[in-house]
Amino acid sequence: MKPIRSAMALALLLASALLSWGVDLKEAQEREFPVSTAAAKAALQNLGAYTGSRLPSLEGFVKLEGVPVQEYQRPYYEFKIELVPAASGGTVIRVKANVSAWYVAPNAEPGYRALDSNGRLESDLLDRLSEYLKDKAADAATLAQWIATAHAQRLGAESRLAELQDQLQKVQASKSQTPEQEFVSVTTPRVSALSAPNESASVLLRAQVDDEFQVLEHRGAWLRVELDNAHSGWVKRAQVQPGTPVATNDAQSKPRASAPGFTIIREMASDFSGEWPRLKGKKALYLWARPDGTVLNLPTGNRLQFVQTVFLERYREAAHSSQHSVDGIVVIFVDERGAVAAAALDDIRLWAEGSLTQSAFLKKCSLDPPTAFQNPSSTHATLQQTTLHP
Repeated sequence: MKPIRSAMALALLLASALLSWGVDLKEAQEREFPVSTAAAKAALQNLGAYTGSRLPSLEGFVKLEGVPVQEYQRPYYEFKIELVPAASGGTVIRVKANVSAWYVAPNAEPGYRALDSNGRLESDLLDRLSEYLKDKAADAATLAQWIATAHAQRLGAESRLAELQDQLQKVQASKSQTPEQEFVSVTTPRVSALSAPNESASVLLRAQVDDEFQVLEHRGAWLRVELDNAHSGWVKRAQVQPGTPVATNDAQSKPRASAPGFTIIREMASDFSGEWPRLKGKKALYLWARPDGTVLNLPTGNRLQFVQTVFLERYREAAHSSQHSVDGIVVIFVDERGAVAAAALDDIRLWAEGSLTQSAFLKKCSLDPPTAFQNPSSTHATLQQTTLHP
């Protein structure tokens, strides 16, 4: 494995490259905040807005039209920020993200090149600043403005609540007339859902213990069950057990579990653009996670708990799919610290089935940087010190 470049040295090198381009705010995003210029600048400093950082990949952060992402390495960004006093007494903040990456195309001179931000970095920073100021506002004028905004939001929420209550009453009124459905749950690992009630039929998916399916048809020793996207498959009756019947209109899908502190804000399936051997040249599900509210420096143990929860959830969703579209899962944390976690779907399956211990599973994952996933109260010495990008 190639040695990992010093994060400080990389930051200095890229920062000097970005500064050489000058400050260009023609395509900046702007938003007005009801605070003084000094307070706005202090808040941005606390959020780390004046410090550049590495990106996990170019996908999702730059305009990709005409950009051969496979020819770029070590993407980096830095914000250019302008604070302008507003007539209302607040501050207009203009933000532009400068993104660069190391260009390594064949027959071309290598070097850092600038790329156009797609606006996601700027929008995320302004959103985080807005949440931060809501908690930190101290003067009466600012509080009054936030109260007025909250009041308007409450009126809209009350209107929406009235609509939902009306819908609920309609559902409850018709519930007694709704027929029940039959469900079964899997009792042994790796139960095959087949394309026909025949052991030689092709396998549509491999179900896991406690996975639940709706029964559509009985045929001797076989049951036809519902899969995803209006597909169905056949399982042996002996490999499942009866589940709890539910009404037709009841939601079949269980809500996704989540570790405290983070929320998935975006997801996209794409070819893996890094150099990690376990996913190189394969397709991965990219998930972007941000801290909830204004909690920007959560205990690092929560980060590890969150990625393990997400790995299991998304693996089970993929296992229920009749079309295996991805080979791994990549979680990108969009916060001050920045971190990336990746795992191959096969490794998650072995862990879910109990064939891999938690520590053995973590050794097979890519956790970059490893320190971002360590819990100060308990040492995770088994974290694999690999990175998605050399």
